[in-house]
Amino acid sequence: MLEGGLSFVKKMAQQQDIEFFPVAVQQAKTLSRTQVMQFNELGYISPLDALTPTEVSANRRYFDDLLARVKAYDDGRNAYSIMGYQNRCKGIWDLAQHPRILGYVEDLLGPDFVCWSTHYFCKLAQESKHVPWHQDATYWPVRPTKTVTVWLAIDDVDQANSPMRFIPGSHLLGGLEWRKASGDFVLHQEIPDAERYGRPHDNILKAGQISLHASTLIHGSDPNRSDRRRCGLTFRYIPSDCGVLAGAERILRDAVVCRGEPRHWIRTRRPADDDVRAIHHYQRD
Repeated sequence: MLEGGLSFVKKMAQQQDIEFFPVAVQQAKTLSRTQVMQFNELGYISPLDALTPTEVSANRRYFDDLLARVKAYDDGRNAYSIMGYQNRCKGIWDLAQHPRILGYVEDLLGPDFVCWSTHYFCKLAQESKHVPWHQDATYWPVRPTKTVTVWLAIDDVDQANSPMRFIPGSHLLGGLEWRKASGDFVLHQEIPDAERYGRPHDNILKAGQISLHASTLIHGSDPNRSDRRRCGLTFRYIPSDCGVLAGAERILRDAVVCRGEPRHWIRTRRPADDDVRAIHHYQRD
């Protein structure tokens, strides 16, 4: 079989095990029953208050400093390159363990879970890059596909500065076909004609608020044509009884154990400082 054929077969196999797992309403302690029902029906909950005004200001200064230090290396990294630094940067490690955020997450995942990845999505003012319509689960080698993403607003997000957009209810469709994105993109997968699955919802947030969404939910964002930056920090949480696909075992060592039993995930120590030296090549063709 040709290499392209092998890639197609592999992609189809991965799509077949992509599904949404409904949340038991009765386990909610912080979220309301209505909010959990909305997560099951629509695939997201938004907005939710998370940080205090003092924390918002400190969090923005913290990211500004990280980004300035990354750019100072002049090694090709950009505003999207701070991905997977939760065990290199104490500030990210601390945010991944923020008790108010974890209270929301526990209501969706249960008492035992880890944060297996983090990623700043920073759209600078007057930026041409877009995030194509996609499902997170088709990128990620974690199974079952129970990951819940927390999107923490570093800046205020409104219609003008390119909010993340959801297709409500699309999380129930399983793994969808995608193609290589075109144009000036951030992530390379694109679900064609995604709006045929529903009318998009703009994820409007004030700085310090969060949204929660399922890994099977179709979402994306347009270029930021405004004069204001739009930055958010994503945390990817998963129950600790879940695992990874063969070849992705390093993820087990990169996770932050948040609550309960870690099981086969490795419990890491809080980083001593904020180390933003390059750990991978994130730029894509």
